[in-house]
This record gives sequence, C-alpha cells and structure tokens, in this order.
Amino acid sequence: MRRLAGILIATAAALAWPTALSAQHAPDLSGNWIRGGGPVVFSPWEFTEEGQRKFKSYDFMKDDPDYGCIASSWTRAWMNPNVLVRITQSADSVRLQHEFMDIDRRVPLVDPAAVNPKRSALIPKMPTLGRSAAWYDGDTLVIDTVGFPTGWMATMEQWAGLPQSPRMHTVERLRRSGNALTIETTHFDPAYYRKPVVATIPYQKTDWELMRYDCKPEEAAVVAPR
Repeated sequence: MRRLAGILIATAAALAWPTALSAQHAPDLSGNWIRGGGPVVFSPWEFTEEGQRKFKSYDFMKDDPDYGCIASSWTRAWMNPNVLVRITQSADSVRLQHEFMDIDRRVPLVDPAAVNPKRSALIPKMPTLGRSAAWYDGDTLVIDTVGFPTGWMATMEQWAGLPQSPRMHTVERLRRSGNALTIETTHFDPAYYRKPVVATIPYQKTDWELMRYDCKPEEAAVVAPR
C-alpha cells in the first residue's frame, strides 16, 4: 500500500510539473517570409590548413549542387533571393516550406537538454541538409542540425566555395521583430575552420503566396557555367 501511494504521488507530480518541452513559450513566427530588409552578413572566417585546401579546390563549374537541383546547405537555402519561406508552427514541430528547390522541412520540437533528441528525417533528394531538432529559447526558435556530408556551406557571390565537412554542426536562430525575421546560422566545423562562422540573413513578412520552384536537373544543367 505504501509503495502504491508512492507511485501515485510520483505520477501526480510528474503530470503537474511542466516538461522542458511543454514549458517552452513559442513566439509567433508563422506566415510567409521573403529575404529582404538588409544585406546578408558573414562573420570573418579562419580556415584550417585542410579547410584552405578545400576552399581552393572549389570549381563552381562542377561543384555547385544547385545545378543538380540540390541545396548545398541551410545557409544557402536561406540566402537565395526572391523566394519565399512559409513557417507553420504546431505543438510538437515546426514546418518550414522553402520555395527554393521546393524543400519541405518538418522539424520536431525537443527538450534542448536531451542527449539524443529526436531529429527530422533526411529530406528526399537533399542529401546535403542533415537532420534537425528544434526548441524555443525565449523569443527565438533554435534549430540544431548534424549529419552533413562533405560539401559546401555557400555557393553564392563572395562566399562561393566555403566548404563544410562531415564534422559540421549548425545552429539556426530565428527571431522576429514586427514584420522582420532575422535568421542567424552558426557553423561549427573544426575540420575546416578555426572558429565558428556566423551568417546573418534578414527576411520580411510578405503577402505573396508560396509557388513551385520546380527545378529540373536537365534544365538547370543548361544554364550551368562551362
């Protein structure tokens, strides 16, 4: 009887005490967003010797995954101009629909202190994007991603050829202020960089609707540089 009473008390306490997930307060990030409101900014980076070799080896004519309709990284997906991202929040996950490459990302919400949190499944036809878990930290959505292959963090403009190794670990922080959404992605990759690389990408709320990107490798290859 005493043992049963102890079990009942423990069960009642567990039900009454909020879990780390249920205690999280979710800021309203829902809706359609488009890149704009300022420039993309990267922090200075410092390559390791191996990172420098990988950077120098980049050949945009054959290394850019975009020409195969594959996003090279989450930073690359966020950086793409003139395309939307639709964010939908639920009690146990966040869905991010990127117009770029028609990426549909469903990220489970987890306890940030969990040792082995549940992570999203690999996105079909996007082997470069790893597996993610998310949680809320005050007014910020945090998305933690691991499981990247060797590839490229960025393939655009002055950042083209920034590499990433299988040791890459990224943390995206999404924070809203009015009709502005700031995406800050921190890249931890000790194989290629001596310190984290941070990219800050501004977005704005929009009334535009999400459209199909409908990339086809055979068509993308036509515009690939030769």
